[in-house]
Amino acid sequence: MTDRAAVPPGVRRAFAILTGIATLFVFVQFFTSGEFIGTHGAAAESWKAVHGVTAYGLLVPALLAAVLAVVALRRAAPVLTGVAVALLVAAVGQTATGELISRAHLDSLTPVHVVLAAVVLSLAVWASMRSATLRRG
Repeated sequence: MTDRAAVPPGVRRAFAILTGIATLFVFVQFFTSGEFIGTHGAAAESWKAVHGVTAYGLLVPALLAAVLAVVALRRAAPVLTGVAVALLVAAVGQTATGELISRAHLDSLTPVHVVLAAVVLSLAVWASMRSATLRRG
């Protein structure tokens, strides 16, 4: 349960914005992965590069949201805090496996990467929706 009154409006707004941005980058990740899987040659390499860069676009707001949650939300919204931290951990795992697939050619990690992508998507959407509820009351 969340104690909305215990969370300052600025914190609620910042957390909602950060989780919203993280969720946006998750969707961009899905679209770019579909593009490089469905293309070949230079176009595929371009989409892979975009996919890699947007992974870091996900990590930054996920990190900031997790820090904000631990610092300012942990007592008022412990479940939301746990989800924010889990999102960061899953996003780091997804990015790490993506880097290993891309740079070390460990294609055997692709199933792990895809499962982590689904976990990241689920956590990002849940955190974003729940933060909107927290913000609006």
